[in-house]
Amino acid sequence: MPDVVVVGGGIIGAACAYYLSGAGASVRVLERRWVANGTSRACDGLILVSDKPSPAESILAQTSAHLWAELADTLDQDFEYVRSGAIVLAETAEELAEAGRKAARLQQSGIRAEVLHAAGLHALEPNLAPDLAGGIYYPDEAQVDARLATVALLQAARRQGAVLQEGVEVTGLRQAADGRVVAVTTQAGDVAGDVIVLAAGVWSEQIAATIGLALPVRPRKGHILVTGRVPGLIRHPLLEGSYSASVHTAAEETQVALVAEMTAGGTLLLGSSREFAGFDRSVSEAIIRAIAARAVRFLPALARTSVIRSYAGLRPWTPDHLPLIGPAGLGPAGGPADLPTGLFLATGHEGAGIGLAPVTGQIVADWIMSGQMPALAESVRPGRFLEN
Repeated sequence: MPDVVVVGGGIIGAACAYYLSGAGASVRVLERRWVANGTSRACDGLILVSDKPSPAESILAQTSAHLWAELADTLDQDFEYVRSGAIVLAETAEELAEAGRKAARLQQSGIRAEVLHAAGLHALEPNLAPDLAGGIYYPDEAQVDARLATVALLQAARRQGAVLQEGVEVTGLRQAADGRVVAVTTQAGDVAGDVIVLAAGVWSEQIAATIGLALPVRPRKGHILVTGRVPGLIRHPLLEGSYSASVHTAAEETQVALVAEMTAGGTLLLGSSREFAGFDRSVSEAIIRAIAARAVRFLPALARTSVIRSYAGLRPWTPDHLPLIGPAGLGPAGGPADLPTGLFLATGHEGAGIGLAPVTGQIVADWIMSGQMPALAESVRPGRFLEN
Protein backbone atom coordinates (compact mmCIF):
# COMPACT_ATOMS: atom_id res chain seq x y z
CA MET A 1 0.00 0.00 0.00
CA PRO A 2 1.33 3.49 -0.81
CA ASP A 3 2.66 5.97 1.73
CA VAL A 4 0.79 9.21 1.02
CA VAL A 5 1.63 12.65 2.37
CA VAL A 6 -1.35 15.03 2.32
CA VAL A 7 -0.38 18.70 2.46
CA GLY A 8 -3.15 20.71 4.11
CA GLY A 9 -5.47 20.17 7.07
CA GLY A 10 -8.50 21.94 5.64
CA ILE A 11 -11.65 20.20 4.51
CA ILE A 12 -10.17 19.04 1.17
CA GLY A 13 -7.09 17.54 2.79
CA ALA A 14 -9.29 15.97 5.48
CA ALA A 15 -11.53 14.33 2.87
CA CYS A 16 -8.49 13.01 0.97
CA ALA A 17 -7.05 11.57 4.19
CA TYR A 18 -10.37 9.95 5.11
CA TYR A 19 -10.95 8.18 1.81
CA LEU A 20 -7.29 7.24 1.32
CA SER A 21 -6.92 5.76 4.80
CA GLY A 22 -10.24 3.97 4.37
CA ALA A 23 -8.88 2.37 1.21
CA GLY A 24 -5.80 1.09 3.04
CA ALA A 25 -3.18 3.74 2.25
CA SER A 26 -0.68 4.83 4.89
CA VAL A 27 -1.51 8.54 5.26
CA ARG A 28 0.30 11.43 6.93
CA VAL A 29 -1.40 14.85 6.99
CA LEU A 30 0.81 17.91 7.40
CA GLU A 31 -0.88 21.16 8.49
CA ARG A 32 1.15 24.35 8.91
CA ARG A 33 -0.97 25.68 11.79
CA TRP A 34 -4.04 23.83 13.07
CA VAL A 35 -6.94 21.97 11.50
CA ALA A 36 -9.38 24.13 9.48
CA ASN A 37 -7.49 27.35 10.22
CA GLY A 38 -7.69 28.75 6.68
CA THR A 39 -10.51 28.88 4.14
CA SER A 40 -12.37 26.05 5.88
CA ARG A 41 -13.12 28.26 8.88
CA ALA A 42 -13.80 31.51 6.96
CA CYS A 43 -16.77 30.37 4.91
CA ASP A 44 -20.37 29.29 5.00
CA GLY A 45 -21.20 25.59 5.09
CA LEU A 46 -23.62 25.29 2.20
CA ILE A 47 -23.69 22.17 0.03
CA LEU A 48 -25.27 23.41 -3.18
CA VAL A 49 -26.13 21.77 -6.48
CA SER A 50 -28.38 24.50 -7.87
CA ASP A 51 -25.54 26.96 -8.52
CA LYS A 52 -23.56 24.61 -10.78
CA PRO A 53 -24.47 25.53 -14.39
CA SER A 54 -22.22 23.17 -16.34
CA PRO A 55 -22.86 19.41 -16.62
CA ALA A 56 -19.38 18.71 -15.27
CA GLU A 57 -19.91 20.78 -12.14
CA SER A 58 -23.42 19.44 -11.68
CA ILE A 59 -22.51 15.76 -11.66
CA LEU A 60 -19.64 16.39 -9.24
CA ALA A 61 -21.91 18.38 -6.93
CA GLN A 62 -24.72 15.82 -6.99
CA THR A 63 -22.31 12.95 -6.33
CA SER A 64 -20.72 14.82 -3.47
CA ALA A 65 -24.07 15.76 -1.96
CA HIS A 66 -24.95 12.05 -1.76
CA LEU A 67 -21.58 11.34 -0.13
CA TRP A 68 -22.22 14.06 2.48
CA ALA A 69 -25.51 12.38 3.38
CA GLU A 70 -23.67 9.08 3.80
CA LEU A 71 -20.99 10.71 5.96
CA ALA A 72 -23.66 12.22 8.22
CA ASP A 73 -24.83 8.67 8.93
CA THR A 74 -21.41 7.04 9.28
CA LEU A 75 -19.05 9.50 11.00
CA ASP A 76 -19.06 9.38 14.78
CA GLN A 77 -18.83 13.13 15.35
CA ASP A 78 -21.82 15.33 14.60
CA PHE A 79 -20.99 18.15 12.17
CA GLU A 80 -24.44 19.75 12.03
CA TYR A 81 -25.50 18.30 8.71
CA VAL A 82 -28.98 19.52 7.80
CA ARG A 83 -30.80 19.02 4.51
CA SER A 84 -33.46 21.71 4.74
CA GLY A 85 -33.31 22.89 1.16
CA ALA A 86 -32.46 26.41 0.03
CA ILE A 87 -34.34 29.24 -1.65
CA VAL A 88 -33.03 31.42 -4.47
CA LEU A 89 -34.78 34.81 -4.18
CA ALA A 90 -36.15 36.92 -7.05
CA GLU A 91 -36.81 40.62 -6.56
CA THR A 92 -38.79 41.14 -9.78
CA ALA A 93 -41.12 39.19 -12.05
CA GLU A 94 -38.41 39.19 -14.72
CA GLU A 95 -35.88 37.68 -12.32
CA LEU A 96 -38.40 35.05 -11.25
CA ALA A 97 -39.10 34.09 -14.87
CA GLU A 98 -35.40 33.70 -15.60
CA ALA A 99 -34.87 31.73 -12.38
CA GLY A 100 -37.76 29.47 -13.40
CA ARG A 101 -36.14 28.78 -16.77
CA LYS A 102 -32.89 27.88 -15.02
CA ALA A 103 -34.75 25.61 -12.60
CA ALA A 104 -36.40 23.82 -15.53
CA ARG A 105 -32.99 23.14 -17.06
CA LEU A 106 -31.67 21.81 -13.76
CA GLN A 107 -34.68 19.55 -13.36
CA GLN A 108 -33.67 17.81 -16.59
CA SER A 109 -30.50 16.65 -14.82
CA GLY A 110 -32.39 15.33 -11.80
CA ILE A 111 -32.27 18.37 -9.50
CA ARG A 112 -35.59 18.97 -7.80
CA ALA A 113 -36.96 22.53 -7.85
CA GLU A 114 -40.21 24.34 -7.12
CA VAL A 115 -41.19 27.79 -8.38
CA LEU A 116 -42.58 29.95 -5.56
CA HIS A 117 -44.64 33.02 -6.31
CA ALA A 118 -44.93 35.74 -3.67
CA ALA A 119 -47.55 34.01 -1.49
CA GLY A 120 -45.76 30.68 -1.52
CA LEU A 121 -42.40 32.31 -0.80
CA HIS A 122 -43.73 34.18 2.24
CA ALA A 123 -45.49 31.07 3.50
CA LEU A 124 -42.07 29.40 3.71
CA GLU A 125 -40.17 32.50 4.86
CA PRO A 126 -42.54 35.01 6.48
CA ASN A 127 -39.76 37.42 7.51
CA LEU A 128 -38.68 38.21 3.96
CA ALA A 129 -39.34 41.65 2.50
CA PRO A 130 -42.99 41.79 1.34
CA ASP A 131 -42.24 43.14 -2.15
CA LEU A 132 -40.24 40.15 -3.43
CA ALA A 133 -41.68 38.53 -6.56
CA GLY A 134 -40.91 34.98 -5.45
CA GLY A 135 -38.15 32.43 -5.55
CA ILE A 136 -37.08 28.91 -6.42
CA TYR A 137 -37.07 26.29 -3.68
CA TYR A 138 -34.42 23.58 -4.07
CA PRO A 139 -35.41 20.98 -1.43
CA ASP A 140 -32.26 18.86 -1.53
CA GLU A 141 -29.68 21.55 -0.70
CA ALA A 142 -27.88 21.01 2.61
CA GLN A 143 -25.48 22.62 5.03
CA VAL A 144 -22.79 21.64 7.52
CA ASP A 145 -20.51 23.35 9.99
CA ALA A 146 -17.35 23.30 7.88
CA ARG A 147 -14.97 23.34 10.84
CA LEU A 148 -16.74 20.49 12.60
CA ALA A 149 -16.90 18.53 9.34
CA THR A 150 -13.14 18.92 8.84
CA VAL A 151 -12.47 17.68 12.36
CA ALA A 152 -14.91 14.78 11.96
CA LEU A 153 -13.23 13.61 8.75
CA LEU A 154 -9.74 13.82 10.24
CA GLN A 155 -10.77 12.03 13.42
CA ALA A 156 -12.25 9.23 11.34
CA ALA A 157 -9.10 9.12 9.20
CA ARG A 158 -6.97 8.81 12.32
CA ARG A 159 -9.08 5.90 13.53
CA GLN A 160 -8.30 4.30 10.16
CA GLY A 161 -4.57 4.74 10.78
CA ALA A 162 -3.81 8.21 9.39
CA VAL A 163 -1.34 10.44 11.21
CA LEU A 164 -1.99 14.17 11.67
CA GLN A 165 0.88 16.59 12.32
CA GLU A 166 -0.08 20.18 13.08
CA GLY A 167 2.38 23.08 13.18
CA VAL A 168 4.39 21.63 10.28
CA GLU A 169 4.68 24.10 7.40
CA VAL A 170 5.46 22.63 4.00
CA THR A 171 7.74 25.04 2.16
CA GLY A 172 8.32 23.14 -1.05
CA LEU A 173 8.60 19.88 -2.96
CA ARG A 174 11.64 17.71 -3.60
CA GLN A 175 12.22 15.75 -6.82
CA ALA A 176 14.38 12.76 -7.54
CA ALA A 177 16.86 12.80 -10.44
CA ASP A 178 14.19 11.43 -12.78
CA GLY A 179 11.80 14.30 -11.95
CA ARG A 180 9.49 12.34 -9.69
CA VAL A 181 8.24 14.21 -6.62
CA VAL A 182 9.40 12.11 -3.67
CA ALA A 183 9.10 14.38 -0.62
CA VAL A 184 7.93 17.67 0.80
CA THR A 185 10.33 20.06 2.45
CA THR A 186 9.68 21.56 5.88
CA GLN A 187 11.75 23.55 8.39
CA ALA A 188 12.16 20.32 10.35
CA GLY A 189 13.41 18.39 7.32
CA ASP A 190 12.03 16.45 4.40
CA VAL A 191 8.99 14.17 4.68
CA ALA A 192 9.06 11.44 2.05
CA GLY A 193 6.12 9.68 0.46
CA ASP A 194 5.28 7.46 -2.47
CA VAL A 195 2.65 10.05 -3.40
CA ILE A 196 2.28 13.68 -2.36
CA VAL A 197 -1.27 15.12 -2.36
CA LEU A 198 -1.17 18.92 -2.54
CA ALA A 199 -4.39 20.12 -0.87
CA ALA A 200 -3.18 23.46 0.45
CA GLY A 201 -5.87 25.65 -1.11
CA VAL A 202 -4.63 29.05 -2.25
CA TRP A 203 -1.15 28.19 -1.01
CA SER A 204 -0.85 25.21 -3.36
CA GLU A 205 0.39 27.48 -6.16
CA GLN A 206 3.34 28.70 -4.09
CA ILE A 207 4.35 25.18 -3.06
CA ALA A 208 4.10 23.84 -6.63
CA ALA A 209 6.19 26.76 -7.89
CA THR A 210 9.22 25.45 -5.94
CA ILE A 211 9.67 22.81 -8.65
CA GLY A 212 8.74 25.14 -11.50
CA LEU A 213 5.14 23.93 -11.77
CA ALA A 214 2.74 26.82 -12.50
CA LEU A 215 -0.78 26.18 -11.21
CA PRO A 216 -3.59 28.42 -12.51
CA VAL A 217 -4.85 29.10 -8.98
CA ARG A 218 -5.53 32.62 -7.64
CA PRO A 219 -6.78 33.64 -4.19
CA ARG A 220 -10.28 35.14 -4.33
CA LYS A 221 -11.27 36.91 -1.15
CA GLY A 222 -14.67 36.64 0.51
CA HIS A 223 -16.27 38.20 3.59
CA ILE A 224 -18.68 36.70 6.13
CA LEU A 225 -20.72 38.52 8.80
CA VAL A 226 -22.06 36.80 11.90
CA THR A 227 -25.13 38.32 13.57
CA GLY A 228 -26.37 38.10 17.12
CA ARG A 229 -28.82 35.30 17.86
CA VAL A 230 -31.99 35.52 15.75
CA PRO A 231 -33.43 31.99 16.06
CA GLY A 232 -36.27 31.34 13.66
CA LEU A 233 -35.68 34.42 11.52
CA ILE A 234 -35.16 32.17 8.48
CA ARG A 235 -36.04 28.51 7.98
CA HIS A 236 -33.88 27.77 4.93
CA PRO A 237 -30.61 29.07 3.56
CA LEU A 238 -31.34 32.03 1.28
CA LEU A 239 -29.45 33.16 -1.82
CA GLU A 240 -29.96 36.27 -3.86
CA GLY A 241 -30.76 35.54 -7.50
CA SER A 242 -27.50 37.12 -8.68
CA TYR A 243 -25.39 34.94 -6.39
CA SER A 244 -24.66 32.30 -9.03
CA ALA A 245 -23.55 34.94 -11.53
CA SER A 246 -21.20 36.46 -8.95
CA VAL A 247 -19.67 33.02 -8.35
CA HIS A 248 -18.98 32.32 -12.01
CA THR A 249 -17.82 35.71 -13.21
CA ALA A 250 -14.10 36.33 -13.66
CA ALA A 251 -14.54 40.08 -13.18
CA GLU A 252 -11.80 41.82 -11.26
CA GLU A 253 -14.16 44.21 -9.47
CA THR A 254 -15.78 43.26 -6.16
CA GLN A 255 -18.99 41.22 -6.36
CA VAL A 256 -21.58 41.26 -3.54
CA ALA A 257 -24.74 39.11 -3.36
CA LEU A 258 -26.78 37.92 -0.40
CA VAL A 259 -26.27 34.50 1.15
CA ALA A 260 -27.90 33.86 4.53
CA GLU A 261 -27.47 30.68 6.57
CA MET A 262 -28.83 29.94 10.05
CA THR A 263 -26.41 28.18 12.39
CA ALA A 264 -27.28 25.61 15.02
CA GLY A 265 -26.61 28.28 17.65
CA GLY A 266 -29.21 30.64 16.23
CA THR A 267 -26.86 33.17 14.66
CA LEU A 268 -26.90 34.06 10.97
CA LEU A 269 -23.95 33.78 8.63
CA LEU A 270 -24.25 36.51 5.98
CA GLY A 271 -22.30 36.83 2.76
CA SER A 272 -21.11 36.97 0.21
CA SER A 273 -18.40 38.94 -1.50
CA ARG A 274 -15.84 38.06 -4.13
CA GLU A 275 -12.72 40.04 -5.07
CA PHE A 276 -9.20 39.42 -6.27
CA ALA A 277 -7.02 40.99 -3.57
CA GLY A 278 -3.97 38.76 -3.50
CA PHE A 279 -3.33 37.18 -0.12
CA ASP A 280 -4.83 40.06 1.85
CA ARG A 281 -7.26 38.67 4.42
CA SER A 282 -8.07 41.95 6.15
CA VAL A 283 -11.73 42.89 6.59
CA SER A 284 -13.06 45.79 4.51
CA GLU A 285 -15.62 48.01 6.26
CA ALA A 286 -17.06 49.05 2.89
CA ILE A 287 -17.70 45.45 1.87
CA ILE A 288 -19.14 44.57 5.27
CA ARG A 289 -21.57 47.49 4.90
CA ALA A 290 -22.49 46.35 1.37
CA ILE A 291 -23.26 42.81 2.55
CA ALA A 292 -25.28 44.14 5.48
CA ALA A 293 -27.29 46.40 3.16
CA ARG A 294 -28.21 43.49 0.90
CA ALA A 295 -29.20 41.42 3.93
CA VAL A 296 -31.48 44.14 5.29
CA ARG A 297 -33.05 44.60 1.86
CA PHE A 298 -34.23 40.97 1.90
CA LEU A 299 -34.66 40.58 5.68
CA PRO A 300 -35.76 43.97 7.06
CA ALA A 301 -35.75 42.74 10.67
CA LEU A 302 -31.95 42.54 10.50
CA ALA A 303 -31.82 46.35 10.70
CA ARG A 304 -32.41 45.88 14.44
CA THR A 305 -29.79 43.14 14.83
CA SER A 306 -26.11 43.52 15.71
CA VAL A 307 -23.17 42.08 13.82
CA ILE A 308 -21.04 40.36 16.45
CA ARG A 309 -18.05 39.56 14.23
CA SER A 310 -16.83 39.48 10.65
CA TYR A 311 -13.97 37.80 8.87
CA ALA A 312 -12.51 37.20 5.43
CA GLY A 313 -11.10 34.12 3.76
CA LEU A 314 -9.39 33.23 0.49
CA ARG A 315 -10.92 30.86 -2.03
CA PRO A 316 -8.66 29.05 -4.55
CA TRP A 317 -10.00 30.17 -7.95
CA THR A 318 -9.29 28.63 -11.38
CA PRO A 319 -10.10 30.13 -14.81
CA ASP A 320 -12.71 27.53 -15.78
CA HIS A 321 -14.27 27.37 -12.30
CA LEU A 322 -13.43 23.68 -11.90
CA PRO A 323 -10.93 22.30 -9.38
CA LEU A 324 -7.65 20.58 -10.13
CA ILE A 325 -7.97 16.97 -8.97
CA GLY A 326 -5.54 14.26 -9.99
CA PRO A 327 -1.88 13.63 -10.84
CA ALA A 328 0.17 16.56 -12.10
CA GLY A 329 1.95 14.18 -14.44
CA LEU A 330 -0.96 13.50 -16.78
CA GLY A 331 -1.78 15.35 -19.95
CA PRO A 332 -4.86 15.16 -22.20
CA ALA A 333 -7.32 12.34 -21.38
CA GLY A 334 -4.87 10.72 -19.00
CA GLY A 335 -2.00 10.48 -21.48
CA PRO A 336 1.64 11.16 -20.60
CA ALA A 337 3.01 14.67 -20.28
CA ASP A 338 6.45 16.06 -19.52
CA LEU A 339 5.47 17.02 -15.97
CA PRO A 340 6.36 15.82 -12.47
CA THR A 341 4.99 12.47 -11.36
CA GLY A 342 4.36 11.38 -7.80
CA LEU A 343 2.35 14.55 -7.21
CA PHE A 344 -1.45 14.69 -6.94
CA LEU A 345 -3.39 17.94 -6.82
CA ALA A 346 -6.59 18.61 -4.89
CA THR A 347 -7.09 22.36 -5.07
CA GLY A 348 -8.83 25.14 -7.00
CA HIS A 349 -12.37 24.60 -5.66
CA GLU A 350 -13.05 28.32 -5.09
CA GLY A 351 -16.38 28.61 -3.22
CA ALA A 352 -17.40 24.97 -3.77
CA GLY A 353 -14.78 23.35 -1.55
CA ILE A 354 -17.18 22.41 1.25
CA GLY A 355 -19.71 20.85 -1.10
CA LEU A 356 -17.13 19.05 -3.27
CA ALA A 357 -14.84 17.82 -0.49
CA PRO A 358 -16.13 14.21 -0.34
CA VAL A 359 -16.10 13.64 -4.09
CA THR A 360 -12.61 15.14 -4.25
CA GLY A 361 -11.36 12.76 -1.58
CA GLN A 362 -13.01 9.83 -3.30
CA ILE A 363 -11.51 10.69 -6.71
CA VAL A 364 -8.02 11.09 -5.23
CA ALA A 365 -8.25 7.83 -3.30
CA ASP A 366 -9.66 5.84 -6.22
CA TRP A 367 -7.04 7.20 -8.62
CA ILE A 368 -4.06 6.58 -6.31
CA MET A 369 -5.17 3.13 -5.21
CA SER A 370 -6.18 1.86 -8.67
CA GLY A 371 -3.70 3.72 -10.83
CA GLN A 372 -6.57 4.52 -13.20
CA MET A 373 -8.41 7.77 -13.75
CA PRO A 374 -11.99 7.58 -12.41
CA ALA A 375 -14.66 8.59 -14.91
CA LEU A 376 -15.72 11.50 -12.69
CA ALA A 377 -12.24 13.00 -12.95
CA GLU A 378 -12.24 13.74 -16.68
CA SER A 379 -13.41 17.34 -16.27
CA VAL A 380 -11.09 18.15 -13.36
CA ARG A 381 -7.83 16.46 -14.38
CA PRO A 382 -4.94 18.93 -13.97
CA GLY A 383 -3.64 18.05 -17.42
CA ARG A 384 -6.27 20.30 -19.02
CA PHE A 385 -4.07 23.21 -17.95
CA LEU A 386 -0.68 21.68 -17.25
CA GLU A 387 0.00 20.08 -20.62
CA ASN A 388 0.46 23.60 -21.99
